Amino acid sequence: MVEIFQLQLHKSSAVPLYQQLAEGIEGMITDGVLLANSKLPPIRKTAEHFGVNSVTIVNAYKLLEKKQLVYSRVGSGTFVSPLPVEHIPEPVASRNLRSFESGLSMENAINFTSTSLPNEMFPVDAFKEAFNAVLDREKGGAFRYMDSMGYVPLREQLCRYLMNYGIKTSPENVQIISGAQQGIDIISKAMLRYGDVVFVEKPTFYGAAGAFLPRGGKLIEIPLEEDGMDMVILENFLKLYHPRFIYMMAYYQTPTGISYSMEKKRRLLELAEKYDTYIIEEDDFYDFHYDKEPIVPLKALDYKNRVIYIKSFSKILMPGLRMGLIVLPKKIHQAVMEAKYTTDISTSGFIQRALEYYLREFGWGEHAAQARRYGGEKYRKMHRASALLKLRNISPMCRNTDSQTAVSAFGWSCPWVWAQKRFAAACWKRTSFSPPAASMISAARKIAISVSAS
Repeated sequence: MVEIFQLQLHKSSAVPLYQQLAEGIEGMITDGVLLANSKLPPIRKTAEHFGVNSVTIVNAYKLLEKKQLVYSRVGSGTFVSPLPVEHIPEPVASRNLRSFESGLSMENAINFTSTSLPNEMFPVDAFKEAFNAVLDREKGGAFRYMDSMGYVPLREQLCRYLMNYGIKTSPENVQIISGAQQGIDIISKAMLRYGDVVFVEKPTFYGAAGAFLPRGGKLIEIPLEEDGMDMVILENFLKLYHPRFIYMMAYYQTPTGISYSMEKKRRLLELAEKYDTYIIEEDDFYDFHYDKEPIVPLKALDYKNRVIYIKSFSKILMPGLRMGLIVLPKKIHQAVMEAKYTTDISTSGFIQRALEYYLREFGWGEHAAQARRYGGEKYRKMHRASALLKLRNISPMCRNTDSQTAVSAFGWSCPWVWAQKRFAAACWKRTSFSPPAASMISAARKIAISVSAS
């Protein structure tokens, strides 16, 4: 890489030497003189050539790295970006985030944002018994604060529940939270610093973006393919940026419904280890699974403790419970626990005790099976409706290839009954459908299908 030795540095100039060198190298990269992934000369050799201090070369390389024009490998050196300059994305920051609602009209539209079971499916009688049992047993103590990590017997129950998905953990690594959204928020509070980069799927969940951006996070979007993130683009971006973490959903991604292949899940874990970053895996819909193949969360494959697993019970139980969990890698355990404490001290002790009683006395299986039957029925209705109007290809990201890519009961991230019934009714009326507008960061909070008579 002797090309840069053709550059001239002017020591009499008011422009600092490191900046002159950085601008010269940037010009060579832009003009294609320096090729992608080519190695820049070692710092000491470059300093000797230009007759400057090594710190000058270090600062020049750092300036280029800040612009994502080069990347460094510990022990290997500094390399030219794998991407052309014009393809290097500008991170999305809170100052340039536009509201998704602008430009989206909900008039004559089917709202696909409600993601709760219908009221009649809530296990009311079972929880009534649980509430009464807790009050009889604990009296006023049921309403006292408890350990910020959560009620130990509940954490033990949840560890047994997670074993159904191949996730082996212990109560000391489980943090009880007030819903998945709080989980994302306290992870952001514990780990993000102003200017940190976060990788998200494109498109991603609006609520997650809303947690990362206010804390100074900058978002880089990784395009989704039919079986997960584009791993080539992901690795190229990992070379250029040093993300604090990667946020994703392994199954029934919001808002696309995409599920990751086993190959991509394993590759994602490899890249997280190689580039020393964490992965936030959010699980909202894994319980609604209609395929014969078992669910294998990313966390179940995580032997290097790279995955922060967030589980919500709002969709499968009752949203008003505001209950979820995080399985934490040990290295961030203390920081997350402190963030939780300073957020709300602890999740409702009464609700935690009631949920523990419910799981112990009634188990998980019967209600989960009932919910899957309900969702499965809607799933099949959507298949029939979409077949009727030949809507298999509404958009590239709303295409059903198998039951893992959930464009039916979980199409556009919402499985539930009223949208399903109206969708099916609209199909019978031979209406036409158009996909919604996208937000600036592709973080779809509302996905709707506009309906117009044909």
